[in-house]
Amino acid sequence: MNSIEVKNLIEVKNSINELKNDIQSVVESINDDQKNVFEHIRKSSLLSKIKRLNKIDSALNIEKYKIVFVGTIGAGKTTAICHLFNLVDEVSKPIKSNKKTKNIEIITPLFSTGSGRTTISEVIIQPDDNVAIKIEPYSKKKLEQLINEFCKSFYSENSEDDLISIEIERALRSIINLKKITKQTKIANGKTTSKTIDQAKEKAKEVTVEEFKNFAFENAKLESRYYTKEESEIFCPESENPKVWLRKTFAEVNKAEIPTFSLPKKIYVYVNSEVYGDSELSKFDSIIDTKGIDENPIRPDLNDYINQDDTICLFTSSYNDAPETNVRELMKYSLTQHSRNYEKRFVTFIMPHKGEPEQENDGDGSYETGTEIKKAIVQGVFDGLKIKFLNDNIVFYDALQFYDTQGRLNRDYDSEDIQEIKNDTIFAIDYVIKNRKQSLKDEIKKIEESFKLIQTGKTLSDNEVQLINSTISDIKDISNLDKRIPSFTYEEFIDDYIEYYSTTYKAWNTKDAIHRRLGTFEERGFDTYFDAKVVAEGRAEDEMLRKFTHELYNEVVDHITKLGISLKDLNTLTPEIVKRFEIQYDNFISSVGVQLEQFLRTNNNNVVFWRELINRRGKGAGYNQDVCTMLRRKLGTSNTGISVERVLQEFSEKEWKKLIEEILKFFKSN
Repeated sequence: MNSIEVKNLIEVKNSINELKNDIQSVVESINDDQKNVFEHIRKSSLLSKIKRLNKIDSALNIEKYKIVFVGTIGAGKTTAICHLFNLVDEVSKPIKSNKKTKNIEIITPLFSTGSGRTTISEVIIQPDDNVAIKIEPYSKKKLEQLINEFCKSFYSENSEDDLISIEIERALRSIINLKKITKQTKIANGKTTSKTIDQAKEKAKEVTVEEFKNFAFENAKLESRYYTKEESEIFCPESENPKVWLRKTFAEVNKAEIPTFSLPKKIYVYVNSEVYGDSELSKFDSIIDTKGIDENPIRPDLNDYINQDDTICLFTSSYNDAPETNVRELMKYSLTQHSRNYEKRFVTFIMPHKGEPEQENDGDGSYETGTEIKKAIVQGVFDGLKIKFLNDNIVFYDALQFYDTQGRLNRDYDSEDIQEIKNDTIFAIDYVIKNRKQSLKDEIKKIEESFKLIQTGKTLSDNEVQLINSTISDIKDISNLDKRIPSFTYEEFIDDYIEYYSTTYKAWNTKDAIHRRLGTFEERGFDTYFDAKVVAEGRAEDEMLRKFTHELYNEVVDHITKLGISLKDLNTLTPEIVKRFEIQYDNFISSVGVQLEQFLRTNNNNVVFWRELINRRGKGAGYNQDVCTMLRRKLGTSNTGISVERVLQEFSEKEWKKLIEEILKFFKSN
């Protein structure tokens, strides 16, 4: 922050503290006599304001945000990040021209992964005084398991025995020194052809599976590798060019070619100003290139970032697909939690390819008009899905706009043109942050205005007290969920969960890999217990728990709102109660989901639960239907002897009762 921003922040924080002190003084002056219902409601409202001011204060204290890029595999996240923050280098590349080979200078990302692919893990890039790479490694036990499974796959009748990612397979081959090698051979007429030799496959033909494993583990030298984050770090030597070192070392880490490293769960890249130059990297805490989305967009790791208050999430899409289906599903799931205001930290980050905006229908052939038309289309998609999204938070960035297909700068443009679109993009991201901060400051003013209206207390008449007691009674009548939602309603959960499982993990070998890992597939980010939480909560307003309880939620809001209309003196207090209830309602949904996830993880994360599904492998056609039938039956009984739908019902009824008790505390302390 510059000096003006620091001064403004100090002024805002001082105003928050003054307002909190003023509110606290009024709270302490209130005689919380149970007979004076108005005073109790007023006190509850004031305490709620103090609680909210504390959260606003915490949010405004965030000096630097994490910028989190979320998107599908091969969408271009890594390329965009590298170009946007000057994490690129000029390298010499040989090309053929008129039967001759010559070298040309091209711009290439420091963290190149190969066309259409992704990094082996999430990458966190942080500004620092040093240039270094560190990893969060997989444990020795996990690495042994992966090598074992890789070796066994060559002796399976099905060539698609296990569905690890291409990146992890490539890394394992490197660790055991059995790679795929492409060789050029001459054929007739002096032409050449390429042939790929799979060293692991060739080795498997020569030896038994146990001999193959022994050979692999001997090559892997697991005892010589580090398995802690502290040990797994390499610094750039002062004698080396840091960009050259980063490009080379990152490629080695991404392919597991560092002999002392395990496979990385996460890769941390530390860069200094010599590397990122005049880019705006230092404005942010870190840039996070999450692992690309493939089959399941609603992953625990992505959900964790979304829930962090100091993140700006950039949901990336290619131009024609924006907003891309998987990304849209993740955004929709998050944005149903209205009280959390995620839309103020969400960005739809659209990455055009050369010429796409100019070809937009009804455009005038210019980039600017094309992107404006596309922005309206994207906003229309969100509106059609009833997703609250801010139009200013739709951002475009074409990292390769001024380069040819080889990676050379087009002769019609120069470095100033490149810097201009970078500046525009960073400005757009910064604008999102400033808008979020401004909305928090605006909320402070609203709290202050609301506080002024309720500083003075009063004693209600008997008729007014009777109206409040009637409202309390009406809300209490909604506290027993079993009287409003019949038991059979919860049976929808197992149907929805099985459907989600079947369609999200379509390939039989993905399901098989999940079964053999007892419900999770860490390397791919799949977690069926977390999936149960997502399905139980509802991925949209019209699904599961949100759908079942939406009418009851509206009833409570109506009762509170009507009370404010009937009693003019309460009209300044009821909006606070409604807002608090919205927050508590989202917490209720989340709490039920988390409890169900924990229940399943505690009771089903064992071989006993998954054995039948594991054993279904290799027994002919109909695999998907059979394992879904087995899973349905097991969820209907569970290891505790209670069906999962009854467990969901129990958690829902218990947490709903707590929710109603919490909102009634606004009216009475007991």
